[in-house]
Amino acid sequence: MRYNIKLISLFFILVFCSCQQDEKINPFYFPEQMEIPAHFPEMEIPEGAEYTYDRWALGKKLFYDKALSLDSTISCSSCHKSELAFSDDVSFSLGVENRLGNRNAPSLTNVAYHPYFTREGGVPSLEMQVLIPIEEHNEFGFNIILIEERLSADSTYLEMAQK
Repeated sequence: MRYNIKLISLFFILVFCSCQQDEKINPFYFPEQMEIPAHFPEMEIPEGAEYTYDRWALGKKLFYDKALSLDSTISCSSCHKSELAFSDDVSFSLGVENRLGNRNAPSLTNVAYHPYFTREGGVPSLEMQVLIPIEEHNEFGFNIILIEERLSADSTYLEMAQK
């Protein structure tokens, strides 16, 4: 009987400790204001794209949504892994249908400060860069127009986009 009580107590202690730890490392935390270290330069944010909770929530949903890929099997987070500074740990990332990509996923750390995008530097804005993995045959293998149709059928996306 005593052994069972100790075992149950240990179980509750472990559950309680794991809950506290999860709260400290909560990936769903949203600061009221983006906290930029004092020694960092100001970011150039396009007008109409200011940092708000609603934009953050929509961006996060899109980042983790597999509906952006042709066969709905991969998302941005499939290659840009949070535990690896939003990068990948393979030489060539896999896309839809396990197609081998042309490169690995670069880190997204401080991407807002980049003056150009893709390793070749041919894309001038983050907004335009999003089209590259979506339309690349070996990555998402899809079409932005078809994604718009797919997401328009989802009332959650419609509501979030209106906000």
